[in-house]
Amino acid sequence: MSDEDIMFADWDKIILKNARSRDSKELGNVIAVDDNIEFKIPKSYVEGYRGNAVFLGLNGKDIRYYQF
Repeated sequence: MSDEDIMFADWDKIILKNARSRDSKELGNVIAVDDNIEFKIPKSYVEGYRGNAVFLGLNGKDIRYYQF
């Protein structure tokens, strides 16, 4: 994925987009930017978004560390 493909996140614009890990696993939809619903992932892991997908700098297996 090139820098041209990803627009860096404007936090309001990623709500309701599908979150994907670095290894392309689907993680569910972003429902809030700072609400503690199911996962709390630091903003620093959001690499950007394209279309309806938000790309995270985490592998799918590492997401468990951020689950409530």
